[in-house]
Amino acid sequence: MRVANPCAAAVFAALVLMLAAAPCLADVELALVEWSTDAETDVTQFHLQFYNPDPQSPSLEVSGVVYAQEFGVFLPDLNIIEEYDIPPIPPDSFFDVFFDVPNDQLPPSAGEILPGMGPLAPGVHGVAVQAPCPPDVHWDGNVDIIWNGPGGTGQVMAHLGTLYVGPGVGISYIHVVTGCTMPATWTITGVCAGFTAFLVNEDFTPAPNPVPPGWSGHLGVTAAASTPVGTQCCFNLNFTCGTAPATIRLCVDVCDWSTAVEPVTWGHIKSLYR
Repeated sequence: MRVANPCAAAVFAALVLMLAAAPCLADVELALVEWSTDAETDVTQFHLQFYNPDPQSPSLEVSGVVYAQEFGVFLPDLNIIEEYDIPPIPPDSFFDVFFDVPNDQLPPSAGEILPGMGPLAPGVHGVAVQAPCPPDVHWDGNVDIIWNGPGGTGQVMAHLGTLYVGPGVGISYIHVVTGCTMPATWTITGVCAGFTAFLVNEDFTPAPNPVPPGWSGHLGVTAAASTPVGTQCCFNLNFTCGTAPATIRLCVDVCDWSTAVEPVTWGHIKSLYR
């Protein structure tokens, strides 16, 4: 005899002695989302890690898609960048998904503004400049990950950016877009000692709280002059649209560069040199 749902013990109590023990099957969870960009190939590699949290029961399979978005919050999906299948996962185990996407198939990375020329490679614009940091080629954007099937249904949006800051040399900015159709409140949490972070409008005046519908502007970051080169700080910019929360994760790395090599007002814009 075959039963549609062996977990419904109350319904099929009379069959307990006829059936071998059949555990309930666990739903999968998305435990990790990360990505990195290869400067030579101009390709971004994504890593998704799915987890079965049940210590005794396997999960069932699911299938899903990954959409790309601009860097920001409450934004529309722009295009599918991957379709994937997750097989049954053993109890308390993981399943990893890796996939590569050429950067020309992703939305443009968020614009960045750095003091001076930023950590440019030697010879840019004919000026010999030391480059204490590798080129910042990371794709700053969002992914919308959706899955469903016998193993459960879920959706996770990940918003991830990186930024260089110079110790005591000024403010580094990354551009942020919101798609909330109502005023959205915001907070910045997890900023490390020696760093400051703040939100400004497109004209670099302080952003109100809440920001108006459809707001866009910049997240500014500074590092104290005493901050050691090589220090990394990751923190969150949190928005709430109505009752819906969204969090941008920004990781900043400290490297040392001079701001006197080019007399420009707003400095080096990352997207011009990629």
